[in-house]
Amino acid sequence: MSSFQLNILTPERVFYSGECISLIVPITDGMLGIMANREPITASVINGESYYTKPDGEKILFSISEGMIDVQDNVVTLLCDYALLPEEIDEEKERREAEKARSELAKKQSERDYILSKLTLSHAINNLKIKQKTTVN
Repeated sequence: MSSFQLNILTPERVFYSGECISLIVPITDGMLGIMANREPITASVINGESYYTKPDGEKILFSISEGMIDVQDNVVTLLCDYALLPEEIDEEKERREAEKARSELAKKQSERDYILSKLTLSHAINNLKIKQKTTVN
């Protein structure tokens, strides 16, 4: 099976850079699948579950935040605020974040703070969901 170069970058680190045979990322209208020799595309990525498949067939599940994906000349670049493997997710921290966000949402707050609380809750719930998974469906 043909492969392509995948670069998953966050502000803090290079999450992954290497050969890949497929990538699945969440976008606003569903899931976007990328394989080798795909036509060029640039799209927004949303918070959710993602995975890529290495040339040896190993599927790597990870949690992703909002960002952008760019596909050009068999090189895929995924830029996001964070990308985390299940083992990198601190379950207790995410539970505290979710509870704090739920509490904030119950209070009267500015529109900006309300949106930030919803985003924090969404990230925490997604990370907890990924933490509970052991395999890619």
